[in-house]
Amino acid sequence: MTNISVHRLLDEAFAGIPTTPDVQDLKEEIRANLVDRVAELTAGGVAPDDAARRAVGELGDVRALVDEADAGPRDAERPAPSSYELMARNRVPASGTFVAAVVLVSIVLAASVVGTVFAAVGYAHGDLGPLLPTALALVAGLALGAVVAGSLSQETTASHPVPRRRAALFGVGWGLVLVGALLALVHLFGGTTGWLVLDGVALVAGVVLLSWLAATTTNRKKQWALAEESVHTQAAGTRFDRDPAAAARFGIYTVVVWSLTGVAVLLVGTTVSWSRVWLPGVLGWVVFMLMLATMLFGARHEDDARKAAEHAAG
Repeated sequence: MTNISVHRLLDEAFAGIPTTPDVQDLKEEIRANLVDRVAELTAGGVAPDDAARRAVGELGDVRALVDEADAGPRDAERPAPSSYELMARNRVPASGTFVAAVVLVSIVLAASVVGTVFAAVGYAHGDLGPLLPTALALVAGLALGAVVAGSLSQETTASHPVPRRRAALFGVGWGLVLVGALLALVHLFGGTTGWLVLDGVALVAGVVLLSWLAATTTNRKKQWALAEESVHTQAAGTRFDRDPAAAARFGIYTVVVWSLTGVAVLLVGTTVSWSRVWLPGVLGWVVFMLMLATMLFGARHEDDARKAAEHAAG
């Protein structure tokens, strides 16, 4: 139903516009990006038909896009607009209320992180109980989650907003990571092994959630930003730019590597010593970096061979 709605609305938007090869190419490019945008919106909980209407509405004036695409052939001597001009033309001003809220929450975040560290020191010396540092760590996690979720859900000049539910999940992931790290610091000073295990579970859960979100995130850049990016990356793109399937596999591999690393950290901490948990952490980082290098550059000879074959065929 979603794809049918997208195609129908797109045809209605282009109604009355003379069909030329350039217009048809632009329409197909817009269609592909609309399908991706609708998929992202429906994943965030928006109804399919509403997502289709919202995605088409975000295009703005289709005739203006067609006129801009046709401006090159008609005004060949006019230089293409610079990145700065495109940003100024499509600028989305930040909400003053949002900026003020982020500043206030960021102050709370910084104060709670610093307070957690000092409270942990007091806990280590027996001057404080565990309640205050735990409460401050939870406040820090909530503040970081609020900043992340709020920032991602805002529309920017170059990007569409992340759906609210997905933005909230990003906030939960970063909040879990921060809370797990801060509470681990607190309990290293005087907590039991059971508390450290729970801290590790929160940290690993946050990392796994963020890895899954990163692996399943779709493109949310606007049409003009995609067109400008393609100009700059066409000659020097990475393998992920040329092969989206490789980028998806890399996201899945990342989730697996860091999930196994988290399990290894918990096993070493509970069976050997918490002072040795850095060993599986370092090993996981090395494996991750080797995987990244292999995914980005390991198939370069395949690309070179393919280009050579295309050149020979041409």
